[in-house]
Amino acid sequence: MEERKEALLREASKNCLTGSALQDKLAELDSIKPRPYGTLQAVHEVHTESGIAGFWKGIIPTLIMVCNPSIQFMIYESSLKHLKTKRAARKQGSKNITALEVFLLGAIAKLGATISTYPLLVVKSRLQAKQEIGRNISLRYSGTFDAITKMIKYEGLPGFYKGMSTKIVQSVFAASVLFMVKEEFVKIYMLLADKCSRVLLSSAK
Repeated sequence: MEERKEALLREASKNCLTGSALQDKLAELDSIKPRPYGTLQAVHEVHTESGIAGFWKGIIPTLIMVCNPSIQFMIYESSLKHLKTKRAARKQGSKNITALEVFLLGAIAKLGATISTYPLLVVKSRLQAKQEIGRNISLRYSGTFDAITKMIKYEGLPGFYKGMSTKIVQSVFAASVLFMVKEEFVKIYMLLADKCSRVLLSSAK
């Protein structure tokens, strides 16, 4: 379907088709029901358009995005340590950290990690989706740095954060619940371990 549109656009530029005639032909192409799209067809299309290298489009942003969980846990552990230090200085004890506070710390940690790595997710998606700017075929992204350059040129910095609000709602809530449940399990484990050690000490005496 896309190849037909490209051919039609080339024909329009050569034959100087009017805007209405071009729009009619494009609408006719859009009305054609696409054939069932399977795995083998996708593999063939990727190989035909980009060769073997096409199967690894977007791998550089993906590899860099591996640091997302690291950033998340770094922010969380640093914030938790800072909170415990403040509680200890006030002689309130670190055990007073509530589930709600853990939930909020988890949300802040995931928010920071998402904001710092989301542009790479957008670049990766653009590369894999073979997105182009407007209808100019020459503006397709040839690689990671080419995509970054063209996005800055044509869309500005806000282009790197398109759709982030939906991602934040989904991932931040999930991470907050995960950290909260994890801390509750740690508390239960520490409580059981303390009781077991006391029982063993009393039985040894």
